[in-house]
Amino acid sequence: MGLVSTSAPDNSGSHVRADAVASTDTGRLAALINPLSFRMSLRNRAERSIQRVQAHGGLAFETRRLEEIEQALNSIYADESSGQRISRLVVAGGDGTLQAVVSWLSRNQDQSDFPDLIVLSAGRTNYVAADVGTRKHFLDTLEKILSQPAEALHPVHRPTLRLEHPDFGLQAGFFAAAGLIDYIIRDIHQWRAMHSGWWRNHHGATASGLMRLGYRLLIGRARYQPSELTIDTDQLGRMDGPCKLLLLTTLELSQSIAEPYARRGSGDVRITAIHARARAFKRNFPSLLRGKFKSPMNIENGYLSGNCNTILIKNINQVTLDGQEFDLDPEQPLRVSSGPAFRFLRP
Repeated sequence: MGLVSTSAPDNSGSHVRADAVASTDTGRLAALINPLSFRMSLRNRAERSIQRVQAHGGLAFETRRLEEIEQALNSIYADESSGQRISRLVVAGGDGTLQAVVSWLSRNQDQSDFPDLIVLSAGRTNYVAADVGTRKHFLDTLEKILSQPAEALHPVHRPTLRLEHPDFGLQAGFFAAAGLIDYIIRDIHQWRAMHSGWWRNHHGATASGLMRLGYRLLIGRARYQPSELTIDTDQLGRMDGPCKLLLLTTLELSQSIAEPYARRGSGDVRITAIHARARAFKRNFPSLLRGKFKSPMNIENGYLSGNCNTILIKNINQVTLDGQEFDLDPEQPLRVSSGPAFRFLRP
């Protein structure tokens, strides 16, 4: 998923480098393109995308790592201070690339100064980017968006998840996971990083890693131990004890096969937490995936799900946010709330 961090990102600015692609005009358009993201690395798409941006008077940066993304954004907004406001920002990479961008903007810019985002979903999984961007016909889609005024497009608005913890300050994103899903994401990342080769790097590598882990869990060779958590929400109640699954998002997921959130409560933050001893979990799992929560699937029976505004999670030591891995001091609580909204342009 684009960028993968095994620890909290270093935002100190040291050892920062950005490979800026020459452009004659910063204009009102900028682009951050990760040439190492899977789909962007095929068929010379990165260079061709850069050429499209430049043809529209934009400034393009090749950004492979978190430090390069932050340096590029610093450069873009330093130019903006001279009066040339960036109104559109192309983000071409995996979910981690987008997460780094919205985190930087949330920390450093007022929401009124956010640019419209154009997301080319170039990673392998792109759970987030698939909801707000496109992975089909990159160049044609990019050209269509850049050639039309915003009012001729179909913009979508998505609020961010705002995660706050002393170990990383403020991070913004759109999908966070702890418990078994965090364990699975980390296992697949580690499996892919262990060796090179087609099996770990082709377009179906994530699915292959998931099948491998599923088999190991089935035969008992991979053992997952749920963590004891306290999850306190402002509207849906509180859950204490070993937590098997914890999912958080602000995405609508209307086009997704799975939408495992109950239609309860109100607010931009959607949560599903499943107790390790949830009643009839295996039987209810298909309904859970479709967001069909029956009345017995409640907190008393180990199911906490719905919409809310704020969440405080105690004793949590690991979380992934849009595929980025963060290790946390469990002595400090993780606070989750709704963050600033972004507008995404789609044809």
